[in-house]
Amino acid sequence: MFTESSFYSYTPTKMHDNTPEQQVSLVKALVAFVSEAQAVHADSDNPFHKSRYASLQAHLLALKPLAKKHGLAIIQMPIGDIDAVGIRNIVIHQDGGMLSCNALVPAEKGMSGQQAGSLYSYVRRYSLASIAGIATEDDDAESDRVVKSAPKKEYIKLETKPTASGTKFIPNPTAKPSAGGEAVAPFGDLKGTPLSQLPLKSADRSVKFGDLNYFANVWKPKPFGDNTEISPRDLRVKAEAERLWAIANGDIEPPTVTQDEVPF
Repeated sequence: MFTESSFYSYTPTKMHDNTPEQQVSLVKALVAFVSEAQAVHADSDNPFHKSRYASLQAHLLALKPLAKKHGLAIIQMPIGDIDAVGIRNIVIHQDGGMLSCNALVPAEKGMSGQQAGSLYSYVRRYSLASIAGIATEDDDAESDRVVKSAPKKEYIKLETKPTASGTKFIPNPTAKPSAGGEAVAPFGDLKGTPLSQLPLKSADRSVKFGDLNYFANVWKPKPFGDNTEISPRDLRVKAEAERLWAIANGDIEPPTVTQDEVPF
């Protein structure tokens, strides 16, 4: 959704819609609010990029009491259309003056409500920081990011069930991710290639063990050498292969990103 050419769109209201008295009160309150606002420190972990960021809750806890102190209220309402989603930020002073500004970001066609909610949360955070004139602690906010409901790299625990023909591996789509890096092909001509990068079914038979179908549906991990149990690595590879195969064939849904899990 975000590319190098993507940018935020701000549409402020005209400040002269306020009466002169309201305008003076609003400006004085905003000056005091901005001068006292402090940077919001990171309180949450970003699982996508192994960084930390200041959550929406941290922004609200830091800024709402200060806004109240100076007679201000900040209202944030979701807005959007087929091409963009965002937030309408309205700053209201107790004497009746107000200022509003729309912050919009491009929206991916067909995005889910959960994806939109994640974007709303993200835009709310940075809108609050902009209104208060502060910096927020965020390790990777300066980089372009692609916001999408991408499957998290996780490994599904294998359950085994004896059958007449041997052991059947049963993927458990609700299992928690196991430790370790991305599973790769353990052998064959494409040894070391991440399973997610293998073709589903390769038509090139000169490439040995070169597709996901083999590792998901044909290969059966077995004990090696003097070991009496299957190695954890092979079990992890098998589980990940079956998970990727199930997702590719629509048997299970990839996990979705919600609220402050947005990779920013």
